[in-house]
Amino acid sequence: MPELPEVEIAARNLRAWTAGRRLVRVEADPKARYVFRPSTPATFARKVAGARFGPIRRIGKQLLVVLERDGAPLGLLAHLGMTGKWVRRAAGEAPPRFSRARFALDDGAVLHFSDLRLFGRLRLVPGARFEEVPEVAALGPDPLEAGIDGTRLAEALARSRLPVKVRIMDQAILPGVGNIQASEALFRARIDPRRRASSLAPREVKALAGAVLASVKESIAREEGPEISYVEEPGSENPFLVYAREGERCPRCRRDVLRRVVQAQRSTFFCPRCQR
Repeated sequence: MPELPEVEIAARNLRAWTAGRRLVRVEADPKARYVFRPSTPATFARKVAGARFGPIRRIGKQLLVVLERDGAPLGLLAHLGMTGKWVRRAAGEAPPRFSRARFALDDGAVLHFSDLRLFGRLRLVPGARFEEVPEVAALGPDPLEAGIDGTRLAEALARSRLPVKVRIMDQAILPGVGNIQASEALFRARIDPRRRASSLAPREVKALAGAVLASVKESIAREEGPEISYVEEPGSENPFLVYAREGERCPRCRRDVLRRVVQAQRSTFFCPRCQR
């Protein structure tokens, strides 16, 4: 599922594909109304057609795309949801199966927002005033863009009675960190995901901050390419150390098997020996 690394790759691809480009035609799937809320597919397509692409930024799992139309800025807030992807196809090339929006560029290429499960979102933001969108305003500093402030992270953990795995998935603390990256980072830092967040010692908080960044950067380097892929997709390989590897031998100690527990309705994977 898309977390910070996948959305970062999407942002980099979009920058490369759209630099200096203009939209000559936009088609929005009328059956995918939920993707374009609160707009309608027809209104969305009409308002962005003819726009020229500007800066593209990522913060957490949100993509902030600035368009210019009729001399005025228009924002496009894109969220990949659970199965969303941005893919590029040459003129005349068959579209991906679950294309929900098609953006024809002036170089002949077509960008598709593909989303199997329809949890993604393409939202228009008047004036590109992204800071006024509640889900953007609520985000903390992006780990990749701003780094992780150890003092700030320690304070956020110290005042929480939640398990540390659940706490670090709070997007106001570490935007972009989801279920996969949280499990991977806690394994790297040798911290039991079930521990109360406030129980972490300063050295453990420091180790966790480093582990989050290491996991994110490694995921980006490993998965970067023309299209992102998700571990849950049929035929995809699992590149992670512990995620979705319940019952397998621990890749670090090689003595115990990885376990799975459910926290906040999400699966957590860990080694009971390495993460005591």
